Amino acid sequence: MSFETIMRGVLDRVDGARGWAFLADDGEIVFCQTVGSFETLPLLAAYQGITVGNYRRFGLRSLLENIRTIISTYDEATCILKLFPENYFLVFVVERGANVGYALWLLEQVMPALLEEIK
Repeated sequence: MSFETIMRGVLDRVDGARGWAFLADDGEIVFCQTVGSFETLPLLAAYQGITVGNYRRFGLRSLLENIRTIISTYDEATCILKLFPENYFLVFVVERGANVGYALWLLEQVMPALLEEIK
């Protein structure tokens, strides 16, 4: 099953999901999908990449080794950032008020399959 197919399943199951982006360490979007027109996904994903990049630049790389998820809340959305090996990361965006706990649980359930896809 492809990365996009796996993540489409997550998008379809989370009420209030807006989209996701899988990014390389340099911030380039490798894969992404949205629900409807969601033009700010690349910008929100870039913000998350800046956060991860700042950890690395300020010598906190070892801290990132122990972090699996970072959640950022904005006025209109919540971003769930999942760190992957080899400096990749996934940003999953839901509307404010969406069930973030359920989204986190689903993402944890599909992580083994996603990791297999990026090998």
